[in-house]
Amino acid sequence: METLLTSLNTTSIGSNITTTTTTTTITTTIPTTTTTTTTIPTTSNNNDNKEEEILIPSLLSSELISNSKNSIIKQSKEKGRYVVAKRDIKAGESIVFREEPYVVCMNYKDPYERKICHHCFGLSSTTSKSMITTPDFTLHCETCNIVWYCSNYCQSNDLTYHKHECFTYKRMQSSSQFDTSCKTSIKLLLKLIIKQYLEIKELSIKINNDSSSPSSSVKFKDILTLETNLNKFSTQRITEFRMISKFIEKTMDKEFLKIICPTNREVIEFQNNLIKLMCILECNSHDISFTIPQSTKSSYEYCSIGIGLFYHSSMFNHSCNPNICKVIESKQHAQPISNEMVEYSGNFATHSMIAIKDIKKDDEISFNYIQITLSKVDRLKKLESAYHFQCKCSSCIGDINHKPSIKSHSQFIEKYICKSKSGNCSGILFPLNDNLICNICRPIILK
Repeated sequence: METLLTSLNTTSIGSNITTTTTTTTITTTIPTTTTTTTTIPTTSNNNDNKEEEILIPSLLSSELISNSKNSIIKQSKEKGRYVVAKRDIKAGESIVFREEPYVVCMNYKDPYERKICHHCFGLSSTTSKSMITTPDFTLHCETCNIVWYCSNYCQSNDLTYHKHECFTYKRMQSSSQFDTSCKTSIKLLLKLIIKQYLEIKELSIKINNDSSSPSSSVKFKDILTLETNLNKFSTQRITEFRMISKFIEKTMDKEFLKIICPTNREVIEFQNNLIKLMCILECNSHDISFTIPQSTKSSYEYCSIGIGLFYHSSMFNHSCNPNICKVIESKQHAQPISNEMVEYSGNFATHSMIAIKDIKKDDEISFNYIQITLSKVDRLKKLESAYHFQCKCSSCIGDINHKPSIKSHSQFIEKYICKSKSGNCSGILFPLNDNLICNICRPIILK
């Protein structure tokens, strides 16, 4: 009897709005984002009730944490790897940290799958403020009919990846074994495997050519060092991961697999790595969400449109009383220069961590993995079930002077959580140019 695999826990690291789905005939797999959206009215200007658009400039180049002037990675037995400030950081001061994803993909069958380029993540060019009336992209893979592009340029550049995943996508699309959320996880897992393959090929070329040309600082071997919590997953969950592993092995190009695992020993290692990678994705993946303007300025739609793995960002620990918040950069103004080139403002799927309060040198830098407006009991339960740890932040157990955690957390909520009129926004406020900006319900446009 065929088992339907799905995802019960849909929270990813850094997500402020969470969604949970259940089905009676389901077993669980990698938790992923969903395409559920939340409509949030914007806050109005107190003086004239007119909505003003906040423009956030690109303040830094793509600087990774490994060489960041603001932060440094440390490690301890209790905390594992974590991030501390190298200097005093003021609230709202530039960008504490900025990173592009190691791998990223669109949600499977996302409502906006034809309006967002699956390669560059640029939005469809339009003068309309509503994504509903935004024209669909027409360029797509006619073999799998899953990936869509804004230009021939992006379609051509994505071929490096897509030629290896296309057949699996096609088989996955017709499979009733996996649900939509699980298929998103499979897409991201495929990206990781292909990344490994491309790194092996790149190394081979460099050895043969005696080349010392620079490449990405993060490697597949680095991803394998991320937290897995492998021994905390149930036997049932690991069995489900093995089902996904067998599906990928069965559908991927055999010549492709021979490059990754040319010997029997490496075949076994590859199979074990797939299980390990699925655990890594569950513990370290980040939601790719952004705010879409609607037809009127009275509301915005906050959408989860994809999922990504950010190596350096995975070093940040969670806190229910965080000192930074995540802001997704958006290519909301994709402008085709020609059929081969596209110009953008911003770097979509890149996210920035911005200080919401003053951070002293040597203080730990942390952000929220889950919705922090939940009660203490619900927060602890969510973190234990989704991320397999017991939170020991000041909001959960008190500070070093054992002051009441409930008071500490309520003070944080009062000061830093967005107070939109709808009451549905759980975004975090950060200061910018004498304004307080919500990282969810305000339109974030980088120039």
